[in-house]
Amino acid sequence: MGDPNQPVTGVAEPEDAGPDDLVFILDEARLEQCRAKRFGTVITTLPPEKISADAVIKVENGRLAMAKALALFQSIHLPGPGIHPDACIESDVLLGVDIRIGAYSYVATEATIGSRTVIYPNCYIGRGARIGEDCLIMPGVYIGDACEIGSRVRIGPGAVIGFDGFGFVPTPEGLVRIPQVGKVVIEDDCEIGACSCIDRATIGETRIRRGTKLDNLVQIGHNVQVGEGTAIAAQAGIAGSSTVGRGVLMAGQVGVADHLRVGDGAIITAKSGVSSHVPAGKIYSSGVPARERALFLKCMTLFYRLPELFERLKRLEDAQEDAEKGHNA
Repeated sequence: MGDPNQPVTGVAEPEDAGPDDLVFILDEARLEQCRAKRFGTVITTLPPEKISADAVIKVENGRLAMAKALALFQSIHLPGPGIHPDACIESDVLLGVDIRIGAYSYVATEATIGSRTVIYPNCYIGRGARIGEDCLIMPGVYIGDACEIGSRVRIGPGAVIGFDGFGFVPTPEGLVRIPQVGKVVIEDDCEIGACSCIDRATIGETRIRRGTKLDNLVQIGHNVQVGEGTAIAAQAGIAGSSTVGRGVLMAGQVGVADHLRVGDGAIITAKSGVSSHVPAGKIYSSGVPARERALFLKCMTLFYRLPELFERLKRLEDAQEDAEKGHNA
């Protein structure tokens, strides 16, 4: 609605927007905050006639529209085309076309890097590692020997893919390391956040399946299996040999103990300590140990009534004591 030729030169918050900026107004509260202002172009889920703007674009899915619009304004500085003179590429490396490898990155022998993949400076790609096409490997990433990265994978700065899992045998002389001889496999269209760690399997593989998104500072233990389309938020950790199903949502600071299964479509809210299997489709809430949400909310309701219940119990005890004294008299 409005002027189809309205210019758009940038994107801004409503309170900071100029006449040529694109603005997102996706709820009534946001609209109320800026009702007195006129905008250039607005993307909204609200009725267009409610908004004062030169051009209004009505959408059904505001968040999706925001994602697509912001992609048009995102500017990513890439390393120069080809291989930087200060990068080290060992023998028997298979390189696709139109790749970019930044300064001081190291690619070990027998590795494979797919076409149009970008590797920023100061990355390590181990022996026999395989990276697919159209990947974005940000600065300081470690990808260990024999690990496999699919196509269109985005790995944030400082991530560690395929370092040893945490395995030791206690002995009278101290802890003896268990060699980790497996690998990590990350399938297509995944995102791995900055400074996240995905441990190499002891034997076999640690696998992150297609379309899964890991936030910054996520720890995935050895031999963990994560299903397709799962999202795991910051500071969550999954201990060794656990399995996370498809479409799971796991909030920040969730901890999952070893050898557990989290079923498809489960939701685990922030600060939950998961110590038993989580059935598919269930919502488990914060606490240690985590409990199904309905039970958790019932327990919390009772918890905050404890002072009241204590006073009622005390009055009953006092009444009982008085009655016993009267009976004995």
